Amino acid sequence: MKVARLVSRVVSGIALMALAACASVDPEASFAEQDPYESTNRVMHDVNLAIDRGFLRPVAKGYDFVTPATVQHMLGNGFSHLDLPVDMVNHFLQGEGMAGLRTLGRFTLNTVLGMGGLLDPATEFGLPREQTDFGITLGRWGSGQGAYLVLPLIGPSTPRDFGGYLVDLAFSPQTYMGVTGSDLVNTFSLPLNALERVDTRNRNADLIDELLYESPDSYVTLRSVYLQRRNAQISRGDATEALPDIFEEEEPEEAPAAPVN
Repeated sequence: MKVARLVSRVVSGIALMALAACASVDPEASFAEQDPYESTNRVMHDVNLAIDRGFLRPVAKGYDFVTPATVQHMLGNGFSHLDLPVDMVNHFLQGEGMAGLRTLGRFTLNTVLGMGGLLDPATEFGLPREQTDFGITLGRWGSGQGAYLVLPLIGPSTPRDFGGYLVDLAFSPQTYMGVTGSDLVNTFSLPLNALERVDTRNRNADLIDELLYESPDSYVTLRSVYLQRRNAQISRGDATEALPDIFEEEEPEEAPAAPVN
């Protein structure tokens, strides 16, 4: 109960701060005009790039080398499954009742028939994941995005999206796996989140490498991709194909067929 009360207060405070802090930047301004902290952001971008180059990318390559494709597929399904309650709540908050019910159906079906979410029969039944988050919810409630930010380890963001990220984190089942009593430090979810980050980096390796290491100016490229995609998501546009988000989980590909002897 102590944890629940604390989470409720933290979430309420974050949501209020996000709503209050996000109206200072004109969404119709150019991407450069939406980035008043560019000098600081570029420093953080370089830090994140160094972390990716020196640690995350080689670890992801090692993970890909030692982990069978079928296991990778099941882990990706499992991580996606744990995010479905957050998707569902946000769909309802956005007034998308049918999307919320479809997400509930997907969660129930994959829990019961998909080995707790490791398999994905729901997609075969016409219930693919409809991913959303509280940053999108805030945007549809009328909250401005605020200035463009680059955050350590997280990457591109805005005050609105960072507030939404913290709210989603507070409501994610993954955050509380292994927590007992009033414990707030979860020794189980930390390695689980680290594994998810490595898995996501591996599944998006080609796209991430292209944006980070083949762009003339990876900072400008990421800023453009991020802001355009978030604007499209909030306006209910389809940004999935043209502007893939390298910082959100890509749905696992279909598991490879077993070899025939």
